[in-house]
Amino acid sequence: MGDSHNVILDLPGETDEDMYASVSYLNTLPVSGVKLQLLHILKDTALADLMGSFHILTPDEYIDILCECIAKLSPDIVIHRLTGDGPKDLLIAPEWSKNKRQVLNTLSHELKVRGIYQGQKLKRNGGF
Repeated sequence: MGDSHNVILDLPGETDEDMYASVSYLNTLPVSGVKLQLLHILKDTALADLMGSFHILTPDEYIDILCECIAKLSPDIVIHRLTGDGPKDLLIAPEWSKNKRQVLNTLSHELKVRGIYQGQKLKRNGGF
């Protein structure tokens, strides 16, 4: 069995298609698990100095991206994480990520409403 990998979503300059390409790439590797992590901007970091020069996802945008990533991710890969916890005393953005329970509950609801399941958009020949 393969290793577990971390994927940070929403790096500065990254498009939705770039994020989906990362998930598609994982499907080609001997990966057993993945941790999908929203980019957190913390105080006193180089990234904090760049704030304002790149877009920070809204909760709705992040949920949309997660739904698509899950649909494209092989069901053979275990999802270990769908969001993360930046240290609340250091987190600058996104502020909404502090409410992890709300993010996960919203994601669960949207997956049901949209009828999305893991691997739904996976084509076994490697393409999407």
